[in-house]
Amino acid sequence: MPTRGYTPGLFDRLMERSSGPAAPAALRVSIEEMKDAVARDLEALLNTRAVMPEEAFQRLPECNRSIVNYGLHDFAGLSLSSSDDRAFICRSLEAAIARHEPRLRNVQARLELRDDAVNRLNFAITALLVVSSSHEPVNFDAVLQPSSLHYTISKARRAAVTPT
Repeated sequence: MPTRGYTPGLFDRLMERSSGPAAPAALRVSIEEMKDAVARDLEALLNTRAVMPEEAFQRLPECNRSIVNYGLHDFAGLSLSSSDDRAFICRSLEAAIARHEPRLRNVQARLELRDDAVNRLNFAITALLVVSSSHEPVNFDAVLQPSSLHYTISKARRAAVTPT
């Protein structure tokens, strides 16, 4: 009988092993469980602040992609009412995700202006989830609370479209 599902990420496998021995079948997850894991990992990434300035990595491109540069740079000095600053935040989200989330390709972040969004910014993140030989379009909703610069990530309720 062929094995179904996908191998979870390294962190998930380590956490599974620390909770006790598991059968090989238990180390497989569905595509929806994989999307949940990616959403959780994106939330951790976007809520981590990179402390070294980006200029520090110009001569060290390998370090730019390493754990030394994990997370987002602080946006406290930006104006959320500025379209240029909002576009910069979108580009920063895309770059951080592309740099540190290898399961996602063709990442696009878009600010969604909503009338009901008071004291928060809503972003739509679209990408192609690449796991083993599968390529699945995914959408995530990201909500930024400007007062705390805290992101909440969830799978989008709308149908995923393939990013261009």
